[in-house]
Amino acid sequence: MTIPLRLTFLGVTHPHAAAWADAARTDSRTTITTVHDADADAGRTFAARYDAAAVASVSDALRDVDAVVVDGRNDEAAGYAHAAIDAGLPVFVEKTGARTAADLAEVGARAREAGLVSQMGYFARYSDSVERTARTLAEGTLGEVYLARFHSAIPHRAWSTMAHWFADGTNVVTPFMEAGCHMVDVVRHLLGEPTDIRATRVRRPGTPSPGEDALAATMRIGDAVVTIDFTAHEADPWNTGWGGELFGDAATLRFHVTPARTALGTGTHVPEVISPVAPDDADAITACMAAENVELMRRGMAAFIDAVHGTAPSPVDIADGARTLAVIEAALAASELPGTNPAVHPTSASAVAR
Repeated sequence: MTIPLRLTFLGVTHPHAAAWADAARTDSRTTITTVHDADADAGRTFAARYDAAAVASVSDALRDVDAVVVDGRNDEAAGYAHAAIDAGLPVFVEKTGARTAADLAEVGARAREAGLVSQMGYFARYSDSVERTARTLAEGTLGEVYLARFHSAIPHRAWSTMAHWFADGTNVVTPFMEAGCHMVDVVRHLLGEPTDIRATRVRRPGTPSPGEDALAATMRIGDAVVTIDFTAHEADPWNTGWGGELFGDAATLRFHVTPARTALGTGTHVPEVISPVAPDDADAITACMAAENVELMRRGMAAFIDAVHGTAPSPVDIADGARTLAVIEAALAASELPGTNPAVHPTSASAVAR
């Protein structure tokens, strides 16, 4: 019988912390032994939920454990990850992992140099629809892909239900970095590394956002034009509209991250749809999304455990996560550059009539 990996959680205030801990608890190959958070009350509450010991210091948390999960604030994550590496321990780091790509890249480089397993907490990439899209691309079903579009969002209601997290500018750099990073990870996972990044964004007065309220970026990946758009004020619930469209000369593929739906069109008016639920059954969709979210976390945690055991490589290590942040930073920088306005021409008579 394999002895379970002893996990410690450094930081537990990230909105995803409990979901990752649930995934670890349900995997017989792990046990959560200790918890530390700078917020001692949060640490004690979290530890009690998982029958773990709340400890007062990072050094105490790193004793007699086999791996580390970093799942607190973004401004704490890099420091906790460095401590894990200093202790010679594999480390799983919640996204975004740091407030800058440079800080996260330093963590990733140190983990690689030390020969330690590391993994980022990106979970959208494990969706059945994303995996199906990856297979479709690999099989060449779409032919030559000329254009791809991707969308992600924060629900508008999150600014009232989760303002303590998203509106804290000392924690969240911008909404696009905080939530859109999942889709940037998916884009890189499916298509490769972007170049020639351009972007525009708006920030309206009076909103609680510490950054943009909406953003759209264009880029080249190979010979394809790729767009990523994002709003921090979507009416739909979390993740409902997240997905993408890939346009090839042989087929078009549209996917939703969750429910994990794909639609493959091959030149007819009726695409081949694969969906776990009917698109008009609200209760079934809600239940499906809840179950799929649990499964995405389970797959991510299982992948980390596999990597620690040496049976498979980490699917997305910290150095890879730093490249995702670098793409986001490039888009944010590009959005500060002046755009090109249309030339001014005399107003036409037809326009005046309208």
